[in-house]
Amino acid sequence: MIYSPTIITREELPSIAKVLEEFLRKIRECELKLNSPEIQNQFEKETDVAKKRKFLDERTDLSILRVKLETAILEKIAARLKCLEQDLKEGIEGLNQAINDVENTVNILTTIKNVTGIIARILVI
Repeated sequence: MIYSPTIITREELPSIAKVLEEFLRKIRECELKLNSPEIQNQFEKETDVAKKRKFLDERTDLSILRVKLETAILEKIAARLKCLEQDLKEGIEGLNQAINDVENTVNILTTIKNVTGIIARILVI
């Protein structure tokens, strides 16, 4: 294996969330295809009843497990949101106040940075 002297920064690596979202998107695409008329018709023509049943069971399992995966992800985010709820609430209130004081652009930039920092901690970016 040849190692490249190029250094890859953390920002250049895809985040886990992006990778996961891409997998979920691809799974959803497969689900749509599995529910398409073309696939449906092909399995309806199938004379092997066990194969038909297996298709329906496997297709259902794929959908159920995708939803469980999405739910698990949301539960983790929800737990982090609960821990940082007060900070986020105060940050948003501060941002609204900064926005109302439109003349103080430095304060607006600072409070935006504070709120995005809290959100990043919730999402673990």
